[in-house]
Amino acid sequence: MSEIPPEVLKSLQEKKVLEEQRIALQGLGRPIISTEFQGRRLLAIGGGIFDAGECKTFHDVLPVYLRELLGEEWIEKELNKEPRHPILQWHHAMISYRRENKQGSDGIQTIPTLGAISALLRLSYNLYLIAHNSELQEKLIERLKNPNQFLGAHYETQVAAFCILAGFEVVLENEDDLSSTHCEFTAKNIKSGRKFSVEAKARTHGKNSAAISSQLYLALKKSADYERIIFININTPEEIINLESTKWINEAVASIRGAEERLTIKGKDAPPAYIFLTNHQNTANLKDIRFDMGAVAESFKIPDFGVYSTYENLRVALDSRDRHKEVMDIFEAIKTHHSIPSTFSS
Repeated sequence: MSEIPPEVLKSLQEKKVLEEQRIALQGLGRPIISTEFQGRRLLAIGGGIFDAGECKTFHDVLPVYLRELLGEEWIEKELNKEPRHPILQWHHAMISYRRENKQGSDGIQTIPTLGAISALLRLSYNLYLIAHNSELQEKLIERLKNPNQFLGAHYETQVAAFCILAGFEVVLENEDDLSSTHCEFTAKNIKSGRKFSVEAKARTHGKNSAAISSQLYLALKKSADYERIIFININTPEEIINLESTKWINEAVASIRGAEERLTIKGKDAPPAYIFLTNHQNTANLKDIRFDMGAVAESFKIPDFGVYSTYENLRVALDSRDRHKEVMDIFEAIKTHHSIPSTFSS
């Protein structure tokens, strides 16, 4: 094998560094693909091209993309309703907040993130990730438009985004197939090929207790073709500090341990599952620049996976880590990619 010239090695190293920087910002899904053409910002999303007009940042693009998905006709109808749909409440709060804060000389606005802005950008980014890396079904958009289905559909987009950022291929289930119950989607780890059936449950905001027995039962009774991962958004107003153990975590974990002893599905022992407990509060703190987004990795009937798991020795701990690697990759993505890229490149 001939010696590689130094300039080629340097070029390869620079490309490697750029890719590492991109992954740090954008995760393991497909990269943001964008260009300017005749003064307009164009993005490749999935198999199509989206014209974002004169948007200067990726953050500017996201609300425009969401508006395109929802449709002007639906938006105009919803503007005349009281109370307005949550998405329109977020958008109104964002516009009002931006009007109160001046833009810089370059036309780019740098201000603390309001809960409403975070919620709007996050939903838009979730839908972008699904469309760019999988398939964005019209049925999901219709569920988001329906106030009675919005809570669950909104959280489902977040869960799919977590998996995509962690390096999973997401295949959404056919919502029109009523022949049997099924989880939200199948997540296949791109590197290992390991597959999981993923279910998402979101509680309404403001409950005093973080007990999740009912959500756990509803998730576990769904049919699953692969190992199960269940996401549950606790949605309590309790303050979170650096993902440390708090009241909501203790209550949720206690309800899981109790369910392990008594929960049955159709008269049989309930199946095991990985569980991610989240507490994303931006949608409940629309006018606050400080809002918490906590997450905990737990499990149901998987003894060596959980926030309070203990190990006999280092070897057992390492074996456990290897056995659950793909699931921990999702948890790392949740912790790492809590910010949305603002630029079109790394």
